[in-house]
Parts: sequence; structure tokens; C-alpha cells
Amino acid sequence: MRFVLSLVALSWLVAPAAALAQSKAKPVRVAILYFDYDGKDEELGHLRKGLTSMLISDLSDVDGIQLVERTDLEKVIGELKLQKQRFFDKKTTARIGKLLGAQVLVTGRYFEFRGKLLVNAKMVEVETGEVKGVRSARPTAEFIDLEQELAGRLSEALKGRVGKRTPAKRTRRRKAKPPKRLPARTAARYGRALEAIDRGNKKKAKKILSKVVKERPDFALAKRDLISLAR
Repeated sequence: MRFVLSLVALSWLVAPAAALAQSKAKPVRVAILYFDYDGKDEELGHLRKGLTSMLISDLSDVDGIQLVERTDLEKVIGELKLQKQRFFDKKTTARIGKLLGAQVLVTGRYFEFRGKLLVNAKMVEVETGEVKGVRSARPTAEFIDLEQELAGRLSEALKGRVGKRTPAKRTRRRKAKPPKRLPARTAARYGRALEAIDRGNKKKAKKILSKVVKERPDFALAKRDLISLAR
């Protein structure tokens, strides 16, 4: 009887300790890299940075993850002198992930075929190399539907990954409301504006963003970037 009571007392001590350990679990650090473009349309090649920026915004409300900011990704790409490189091999991708301190990388490829944009994304575990793929395809005029669908599938995959650890709650970034309509070429112009920002050409970035916002007044993410440039 005394032995049983001792076990019960021990369980009372262990349970709070386990709960405390879970509450202090660190969020999973996730880096969304630029997707490779497998096409010849130079304009659509500019979509890379726009897509990454939009996915970072849309995944910012997933509990238990810490997203790497796009500016931090740019710093690492600059350190590795990869600014002009449009394709990252596995070795380079792993190196970028390590420098960013990421546990999970999101990367992929996209291309246009017969008026449709096809995106193949993959979620890579840095430590194990395990890969989980998701894909989406829509007409280029319906890019925002494609991006939202892709974000939803990545969100579910990340929730499954986080569920294994029950990470602590974190402060959420403010998610930008997606526009009702956004063609791929408009999103590509947004990507061009981000490229100008990364090069330090704020004047050009403002000019492009102003046109994008004028065309799509409900594109909250582009509007947010335009406002930040005016500060």
C-alpha cells in the first residue's frame, strides 16, 4: 500500500513538470524560400519574391511556428552571394536553412503551361531530410486562388508537424487579408517591387507598388509595403 501511495505522489510531481516542459517548448522555426521558376517568361520569373512574401503572411497565423522574415532570408542570400541565382540545388538549400536556423524549409518550383500556373511545393525537415509535397494549379488570372489553396495545404502540413511537439503559444504576426482577385502578372509586379526594395531602390519600389495598389486596392500586403516605404 505504501508503495502505491509513493507512486501516486511521484505522479503528482512528474505531471506538473511535464506540463511545464510542454508549455516551454520552443516554436518550430520555418523558412519559406524562393521558389524556382521553370519557364521562359521573364515577367513571371519576378513572381518568386511575391509568392514567398504572400505565403509568409498567410502562414503567420499557424500556432506553434516561428516564420523566418523575408528580410532575413535576403541577408543570408546576400552573404552567400546568390542574389542572381534563380535555382537553388539541394546542397545550397540546406546551407541556407542552416544559416537561418530553420528546422523546416518550404521550397518548390512553378511554371506556366497552356494558360495555367502550376506550383509544386515541398516541406523539408532539415534534420532528417524528410519531404512532404503539396501542389496546386489554376489559370494565371486566378493566381490568388492558387496561392490561397497552396497556403491552406502548407498550413495543414505544418500543423501536423507542430502537433508532435505541442509547442508553446507565441505572439502572432498580423496576417494581411488577401485580395479578392489577383492575376499572376500583377503579383509578379509586386515581386518586382520587392526586388527593388532589396536593391535599396525605394523610388522604383514606390512607383511599382503605387501602380499595383491602384490596380488592386484590396491588395493589403502591397499596401502595407507601400506605407512602410513612406515612413
